[in-house]
Amino acid sequence: MQAPIAAIDSTGYKLVLFLHILAVVGAFGPTFAYALFSTVSQKYPRATPALLEGIQRSDRYLVTPGMVVLLLAGLYLLSDGPWKAGDAFIGVGIAAILVLFGLQGAFFTPQVRRAREIAERDLEAGDELSEEYISVAQRIGKVGSLAGLIVVVTIFFMAYKPFP
Repeated sequence: MQAPIAAIDSTGYKLVLFLHILAVVGAFGPTFAYALFSTVSQKYPRATPALLEGIQRSDRYLVTPGMVVLLLAGLYLLSDGPWKAGDAFIGVGIAAILVLFGLQGAFFTPQVRRAREIAERDLEAGDELSEEYISVAQRIGKVGSLAGLIVVVTIFFMAYKPFP
């Protein structure tokens, strides 16, 4: 039992663990503020395209790269630590990151792009956002809440894992 403890006490393991945790903060921290951004766009519709561009940049430069670092660091921690691939928290973590990658690529990226296009179109015609925009924004919000729940549940499993 000493060898596994020694592995998680090594400097390399601790540095990768730090990167893993930092990637969680960098990738998912900003996403928890996206719902607040939508409240600004309700009050100031003309700000909506700029807010959506900010979300797109955050996704491109923080969320997606952070998820890549998170996955790679997690795989390293699995290979270098005392954990087994069959441990529940490992399965939850791998399933979560795969679902989140899928949501990012297949849902959030195209839907935020679409919302921005609709908002820009609507604001060229006037000062209000259409029902179409509101529908897309609500859909993004609902799926965003689900993604946030996945992140929170995964963090719980990671923090609560049994120690060797």
